[in-house]
Amino acid sequence: MKLLLKSGLYSALLCLAAGLECLHFTGLPDHAAEKQENKTCDSAKTHCSSSVITYSHFLRGTVLTKGCVSGEACNQTQMGSLKNIQTSRTILCCDTDHCNKDLVPDLGENFRTECLACQGSPLHCGGRDLPSLRCGASQKSCIEVSIITALSQDTRHTMIKSCSNTSTCPGLAAFSNGQNPLSYACSHHCCDGSQCNAGQFADVDAGEENGVECYSRSSPTEPGTMQCRGQMTQCMDLIGSSPDDVVMSGCATEAFCQGRYPQFKIPGWKRTLCCAQSLCNHGDNGIKKGTQQDSTE
Repeated sequence: MKLLLKSGLYSALLCLAAGLECLHFTGLPDHAAEKQENKTCDSAKTHCSSSVITYSHFLRGTVLTKGCVSGEACNQTQMGSLKNIQTSRTILCCDTDHCNKDLVPDLGENFRTECLACQGSPLHCGGRDLPSLRCGASQKSCIEVSIITALSQDTRHTMIKSCSNTSTCPGLAAFSNGQNPLSYACSHHCCDGSQCNAGQFADVDAGEENGVECYSRSSPTEPGTMQCRGQMTQCMDLIGSSPDDVVMSGCATEAFCQGRYPQFKIPGWKRTLCCAQSLCNHGDNGIKKGTQQDSTE
């Protein structure tokens, strides 16, 4: 019996000596799930904690911290200020191993997703070394857009990163007038979580021929025909001031026909007409029965 008591006491002392195990993390709240790490607390810290620190006024932001604390600091909200910065810290605690894994104080209405922000060349806008943008209340996701424009002899690459308020990502908005596999391609990538839009420029492959054939034209040339590729399953006309004023024709994706791309200009372009059957665009007078999307020129 004494041996059993001694053995039990020895095991308890070993557990006490080993210390409490808690998840540790410091950063944006929506990064905690994949980045928090388990660590052993020292003997003076008897609780696992989860704290939200909110900065307001001159500096705005929200930071989540997780770790080990003593019991005196638990379950309270502390207010403070430093020059033009107001701070609010809410801390919650628990006292078993790993108990702060899913423990997060209420983030409240002050929490906003933060996205990387940039518009420029792929070299300038790639990666994480970019300024961040605090998104609006309705903007719950981040977006990065890779744009290829090959309407002349030069091919230009542009990248955009920002917040997004759309519940669905536009995907690929692209068209070809027959002179290049892709005359314009706008590839959208959307993600959830602060600063998740840290990707590099995405090259777009026009894809294989898909069986759709459209009339093609790059003004002022006469129309020809072309085989559509990949996601470009619509026949398209870019129209000028009248239905007979065809600026350009070819194949397009549904996202392009719906106008789901950043604004850009082609001289004379006023609106877009699309239709979903082979050779249904301007060469077959199909412009009158296609779907219409006004240009934002």
